Amino acid sequence: MDSPDQDFLKDYKPLHVPHKYDAGASLQDNVVFALAQLEYATAPHVAAKLDELEPQTDKATHLQQTREVLEGLFNKGLIKGDDEPEREYNLSKILIPNSGKADPLF
Repeated sequence: MDSPDQDFLKDYKPLHVPHKYDAGASLQDNVVFALAQLEYATAPHVAAKLDELEPQTDKATHLQQTREVLEGLFNKGLIKGDDEPEREYNLSKILIPNSGKADPLF
């Protein structure tokens, strides 16, 4: 039997970003891959990227599924997005290294 902590971990485990597109992977993995390639993008932009990677799937299907996946991840707090009517999502990757130096610990 799962404890409440295990249920929580299943739902809110850290987001895995695939290193390549895989047609056999889950829809969420492919949407996250496409978003990672674009860095900052709306659902229609991510769906367009998926259209490039998987042209045999209907564009409307890509858009609907992409919106559902991105909204679900956003609502769980696993990805970030702005508050515009057409939300722009991102994976919160650090793109600029920290500058300066750290104080000695001891």
